[in-house]
Amino acid sequence: MRVAHIILALVVIRVPASAQSPAAGSPFTDPELGFRYTPPGELRDFTAVDRESVQKRAAASHTTKVLDVRLSLQSPSEDTAPDWHQIGIETYPREKLDALNDRAAIRKVSRWVAGIGTEVGEPKESKIGKFHFTVSAFELHEGQLVKHASVYTTILKRQVVSFAFSANSQDVLRKIETSINSIEPLPPQ
Repeated sequence: MRVAHIILALVVIRVPASAQSPAAGSPFTDPELGFRYTPPGELRDFTAVDRESVQKRAAASHTTKVLDVRLSLQSPSEDTAPDWHQIGIETYPREKLDALNDRAAIRKVSRWVAGIGTEVGEPKESKIGKFHFTVSAFELHEGQLVKHASVYTTILKRQVVSFAFSANSQDVLRKIETSINSIEPLPPQ
């Protein structure tokens, strides 16, 4: 049974028309936010499925919070398999968190993206190319299974942007997390 663990269950998710899901191992380009990212190959695109599922739950809960899912990819294995992993890119308008400074807004969105996971340790700062991220670690305990997640969050063009990596083992998480190094700015148009 496939269950999305990274995406907050009570948040509406929609996919912007400008972003396009990549074929396995191909770059994902988001012209609106001005970046290109290449996820690992052999992942399946669940963007539309996750969006529909979360929208139904959000409508039932009458929530007003709206995260945009730009990408939702998952390994073909069951979500209880040792090699299971998931990658997502979500955004939230910065102006909707006007009362918070950038650091607090980033932490809030990172926690929303992680959903019911428990934050592990303090967030760390990371510079990847021209991008500055706050990296937060989370764990979700499901019986004897522990899902691990790293959420890389930044602010781009008035959007709080989170890259979420989740896996059933630390080794798999470290492996998929290295794909964040492929992020690069798009040339100005």
